[in-house]
Amino acid sequence: MQHIKYSIDTDGIAFITWDVANSPVNFMNEQTMSEFLTAVDKALVDNTVKGIIINSAKRDFIAGGDLKWFLNYDQSKEDCFELLMKTNRAMRQMELSSKPVVAALSGLALGGGLEIALACNYRIMTDHPANKIGLVECSVGLFPGSGGTQRFLRMLGPQKAIEYITQSRKLSAAQALKDKLVNQICSPEDDINALAKAWILQNPEVKQPWDDKRFVVPGTPNGIGQKSGYTEFYSVSNAMAYKTTHGNMPHIKNVLSALYHGSSTGIDNALEVEARYFVDTLFTKETKNIIRASFIFIGDAAKGKAKPKGFEQASFKKIGVLGAGMMGAGIAYESAKSGLDVVLKDVSLEGAERGKGYAESIEKQKIEKGRSTHEKASAILDHILPSDSVDDLKDCDLIIEAVFENEALKNRVTKETEAVIKPEVIYASNTSTIPISTLAKASSRPDKFIGLHFFSPVDRMPLVEVIVGKETSDETLAAAIDYVIKIRKVPIVVNDGRGFFTSRVFGKFVNEGITMLTEGIPPAVIENVAKKIGMPVGPLAIADEVNLKLMLDIMAEDPNLTDFEKELQETASTIVHTHKRLGKKEGKGFYDYPKGGKKHLWKEWSTIYPTIEGYDEEEIGRRMLFAMVIDSYKCLESGVLKEAKDADIGSILGLGFPIHTGGVMSYIDYIGAQEFKDYAAGLAKKYGERFQLPQSLLERIDKAGSNRVFYKN
Repeated sequence: MQHIKYSIDTDGIAFITWDVANSPVNFMNEQTMSEFLTAVDKALVDNTVKGIIINSAKRDFIAGGDLKWFLNYDQSKEDCFELLMKTNRAMRQMELSSKPVVAALSGLALGGGLEIALACNYRIMTDHPANKIGLVECSVGLFPGSGGTQRFLRMLGPQKAIEYITQSRKLSAAQALKDKLVNQICSPEDDINALAKAWILQNPEVKQPWDDKRFVVPGTPNGIGQKSGYTEFYSVSNAMAYKTTHGNMPHIKNVLSALYHGSSTGIDNALEVEARYFVDTLFTKETKNIIRASFIFIGDAAKGKAKPKGFEQASFKKIGVLGAGMMGAGIAYESAKSGLDVVLKDVSLEGAERGKGYAESIEKQKIEKGRSTHEKASAILDHILPSDSVDDLKDCDLIIEAVFENEALKNRVTKETEAVIKPEVIYASNTSTIPISTLAKASSRPDKFIGLHFFSPVDRMPLVEVIVGKETSDETLAAAIDYVIKIRKVPIVVNDGRGFFTSRVFGKFVNEGITMLTEGIPPAVIENVAKKIGMPVGPLAIADEVNLKLMLDIMAEDPNLTDFEKELQETASTIVHTHKRLGKKEGKGFYDYPKGGKKHLWKEWSTIYPTIEGYDEEEIGRRMLFAMVIDSYKCLESGVLKEAKDADIGSILGLGFPIHTGGVMSYIDYIGAQEFKDYAAGLAKKYGERFQLPQSLLERIDKAGSNRVFYKN
């Protein structure tokens, strides 16, 4: 066999060892599982075998299923169901055998890898901070389909099973032992295979608890009259799931159904229930979109696939961050977390110290939640040197400017810093709107000048736009991507232009929300519909965060405003100057922000923009999404973006665009290209030219016909 090694020692212990060829990790697909199940059957029918140890020749046990295989699966639903049931029957044969089976869990055991372990009689896990177990399929739009839901349910009960599966929780060895998902933990120095063998020799006869006729799923009714509370628990779980997902995520609805219906029957019927719901999930367009976007596109970007070829890995030891506000402090913290020394410079030492204090506050919260220690926090904070002196930057090998969004200020800081740093040092600006080529005019080395646009809060937002100016060299781009990967962020490469990609496109979302308010659509409807379609927050709340005064300043610097944008500029000016409502910082924007109280929409909007009746919620949602999608395509068409997948990555990670749609470009195929074309035409006729599709997009749609516009699957 190519991927599974099989051997029997002198004591009759069979070792089934996962070692997938030509891969750094073990993964499950049709070929590897076929070999694995063949090896299991071989051990079960061999009378000389007393017990079985399933282990790994690699650092990790099994990383899970091969998502590319799932994405490209082209067989029928019936074939898929039969394939799952074949696996289930084989795993049940292993469980029903009296031969003890032990999983030796070194490293990670995730998704399907853990499902294999759950079917074993005993699990031993190596205790190391990097080692985790978990059923993490929900994070990519799926759920466990090889018995994981039903065995978790029978080991943990419904409440924890729902929590751990839907949240894709990864558990440490200590937590897994506490929850009895593993039976024993050992140190990395221990011989885990020897421990597994010892347990087998001491336990020659075994039986799974759920194969006892008296077994009852923990936390479920065990007698007449107890069904009510149990059903109500699942009803509440369904309601909570819908409140969070608004019905946009089929995998969440289906996993809850699999758990509910599987809990009231025996394990064999329960496995069939799970398989049917899994197949139904796998064949949804939402799941395909989530797998493609999160695993393929974002996964590749996180590995630096956008880096120009032919450049060695850039090495960074000490970086300078200019500006210790929230953005600069966040960049300094993320860099320090990755082991880099950071000079955090501000105009005053007091300001720089406050910036370091931001990092301290994050670490303090982590310690309180048990996610860090004082020792780890101290090690990170020791990397950050607050400073008010430009001379402290002279030994840095990367500079990131994060001062206030003012061109004159940025130019002054550039010249001041370049006077002390080495000629080969890259200079990056964290600007969100000013073109990099414009800022690079203040530099004496524009080939070393680049944009690194982080998102707020930096410690939680994974995306970084790497913005290439007219004179930025490929060497500079390659090194910048290396830095972004070093600090474990996800880069997308964006060519220069006002607003770049994310700021520009997100502006369309906010603009549409404000415009609908002026049309008389109630602000609560606008905000709630935005969440219903899958956006994390509404456009009016975002406008308050950004600040209307800042939006006006940005508009004032743009000489190419459309007629629609000029009208919006007048609206924003009225709101700011007449009604004195600027945003969250001032405590008054589209929302009121009472001190010590909860924010709420200002109650007087209807007196300024009288409320209309008969609005269409679907149209409200589509106006917001179409505005972003159409402008994203214009970014692609004009060369601001190189590839459609960069638009999808950027929109999901930077804008919070609904992941179940696959992102802004995938959205066209999500609702159907022809429907998108027709609906856009209707919006354009009703609301104006901003909804008119570019001719090249119309041609793409017509050429695609019934096929997908941007991706094959």
